[in-house]
Amino acid sequence: MNHDEIIKCVEEFAVKNLDNHDGGHDWWHLSRVRNTAIYLLNTEGYGDPLLVEISALLHDMGDSKFKKERVSDTGSLISTFLRSLGLDDKIIKEVIFINNNISFSKGKRPAEVSGEFMIVQDADRLDAIGAIGIARAFNYGGFRNNRIYDPTGAGPSTIAHFYEKLLKLKDMMNTSTGRMIADERHRYLESFLVQFYNEWKTGDKSDV
Repeated sequence: MNHDEIIKCVEEFAVKNLDNHDGGHDWWHLSRVRNTAIYLLNTEGYGDPLLVEISALLHDMGDSKFKKERVSDTGSLISTFLRSLGLDDKIIKEVIFINNNISFSKGKRPAEVSGEFMIVQDADRLDAIGAIGIARAFNYGGFRNNRIYDPTGAGPSTIAHFYEKLLKLKDMMNTSTGRMIADERHRYLESFLVQFYNEWKTGDKSDV
């Protein structure tokens, strides 16, 4: 199979494994992450295009926010599928490693990672900030029935998520291109929060 044929099969496989995902983690999220990863790869000038594209398309498989299966089960599923496409063990192992370790919730990045890992992780994190990142955050908050904002901090809210994750991502980028894009999108997050708090204050008459 050539590159395009493999990617077509991976796209179909990825779509079949999006059950129960919210609208911010749908096919279009995978597509954006794939496209951004390819842009980063071309701009940075390193990385295996096939590995980057497959990893981007499969990076959300088995996401614990939506799936109950263990990571090992997800790895087995990915491995079986990619072997059916005739891919070698080196590529399969790296795709599974990226899937297992890419998420923010994993905490500190593993000490030794590939250039492809850094590219796909940056692409995924860039989709969590800026205008699209804001839209995705509120979409997921609604999916979880979280409050938009709770000034008391009594429960989970989407605005709290900005401070728990989104505003931290700019300083966690791996590539120079990722850092440049993140800087612009981070400023948009900050400007949104300024506007949000101004509007909230105008509408809050609790202390009148």
